[in-house]
Amino acid sequence: MEFMNRVKRMTREQAAHTMLQLLPHVSADTFMKLTLLASRVVEGEEANAAIRAVMDSLREGDDSQASRMFRRVMTELSPHCLQAVGRTLFVNGLLRSSAIRRDFEAKHGFDPPFTLLISPTMQCNLNCVGCYSGRYVREKGLSNELLDRLLAEARDMGTLFIVFSGGEPLTRRQDLFELIRKYNDMYFMFYTNGTLINDSVADELHDLGNAGAVISLEGFEEATDARRGKGTYQRVMAAMDMLKERGVPFGTSLTVTRNNVEEITSSEFFEHLYNKGVMVAWFFLFMPVGKDPDVSLMPTPEQREYLRHRDRALREEFPIFIADFWNDAPYVGGCIAGGRRYLHITPKGDVEPCVFTHVAVEKIYNKTLVEVLNSDFFKYIRSLQPYSENLLTPCMIIDNPHVFRDVCRKCGAYGTHDGAEDVRTKIKDEMDDYGSQVRALFDPIWATEKAEYGYTDSLQAAG
Repeated sequence: MEFMNRVKRMTREQAAHTMLQLLPHVSADTFMKLTLLASRVVEGEEANAAIRAVMDSLREGDDSQASRMFRRVMTELSPHCLQAVGRTLFVNGLLRSSAIRRDFEAKHGFDPPFTLLISPTMQCNLNCVGCYSGRYVREKGLSNELLDRLLAEARDMGTLFIVFSGGEPLTRRQDLFELIRKYNDMYFMFYTNGTLINDSVADELHDLGNAGAVISLEGFEEATDARRGKGTYQRVMAAMDMLKERGVPFGTSLTVTRNNVEEITSSEFFEHLYNKGVMVAWFFLFMPVGKDPDVSLMPTPEQREYLRHRDRALREEFPIFIADFWNDAPYVGGCIAGGRRYLHITPKGDVEPCVFTHVAVEKIYNKTLVEVLNSDFFKYIRSLQPYSENLLTPCMIIDNPHVFRDVCRKCGAYGTHDGAEDVRTKIKDEMDDYGSQVRALFDPIWATEKAEYGYTDSLQAAG
C-alpha cells in the first residue's frame, strides 16, 4: 500500500511539473488535455469538481468567457507570473492540497477554509468616507512572528490562498514581501488603495510571482476622488499601468453604493477596466459598519437586483472574472463566513467571522487556527448557515440582522473596535427595516429562479 501511495505521489508530481513547464506555451486545446491529465491523478471530489468546471467552461467554445479569459491570462501575464499562478493556485491549490484538506475534514469534522484574510495593520495613507475599517485603532499590528505562524498553520490545513487587507497592507510591504517569498507555494492577494504602488513595488510583485493586487475604485475619477481624496484616481490608473506593463495579475474592488451603482456597472466603465488590464472585479455592497456608518449610502434592494442583472450582462460582454459577494451567494450555498470558506484576523489578533462582522470571541495570540475554527462561536455560525432559505439574502448583518444579534448574544461576542456595536444597537431599526425590504423583493424572485441556480425546495446540496 505504501509503495502504491509513493507511485501515486510521484505520478502527481511529474504531472504537475510537466504542466508548469508547458504552461506559458500551450493552446486552449492543449490546456484541456493537461487539465484532463490532472483530473486523473488528483484526489478529492472538491478538487475534481473544480477541474470539471474548468473543462466544461473551455468546451463552450472560443467565444465563451472562459476561453477569452484563458487567452488573456496566457498572453497578458508574464511567463514568470503565469507559472507562479499555475503552481500555487492550480497545482498546489487543487492537486497537492486536496489530500491535506480531506485528511483535515476526516480528523476535525469540517472543511478547512479556502481563504485566510489577514489585516496585518490598520495604518493607512488615505481617509475614505465610510471606510468599513476606519474605526479600528491604527497601529502597526500583527508581529512578523505571528504572521509567520499563521501562514504555516494555514498551509498545514491546505489553505493556500491568503488575502492581505487593512488598513493599507502595503504600508508593511517589506515585512509581507519577505513572508511571501518564504511561502512561495502559496498565493497572496493584496487588497489595496493602489496609491503606494510605484515602479519598485511593481517590480517586487513581479519578481515574487505568487502575489497580485486588487485595487479599490468607486467608479471614474469624480466618484473615486469624492470618496478617497483628490488625485487618488490618477494614482490608481498609474499603478494599473505599472502592473500591466510587467505582466502582474491584478483586479479591482468596487464598493456598490446608492450613488454609484449605475456607473460602476456600466459597459463604458468595464471597457475602461478591461483596457487597463483588470482581470478580476469584485463587487461589495457598502456596509454601514466602521467609520461613520451611513445607511443612506447602502444600495436599495432594487439596486441590488439591478446589480445582479448587470453581473450577468458584463460577464457576457467582457473577459473579466466578475464576482459579486452578495448576488453570487447561491453559487456557494450562502454566507461563507465563520470559517466555512474564510475568516478575518485583525491587527489586534481578534478573529472575526467576516471582514464586515466586527465582533469576536477569540484572539489568535494564544489559540491556533484550528482551535479558533473549532470554537463554539464559529461552530454556531456555521450551524446556522445558510441563514435563510433564500440564498439571494445571504448576509446576517444587513439581510438577516436578527441572526447577527442572536449570534452575538448567545456567544458573548465583543466588538473589535469602538462603535462596533452600532450596527446592532444604534441603527438596529434601520437594519431591520432594510432587511425586511430586501426579503420582500427577493423572496418572490428566489422562488421563481432558484432552479436556475441548481436548487429545488431543499438547500441541503448547498452546504
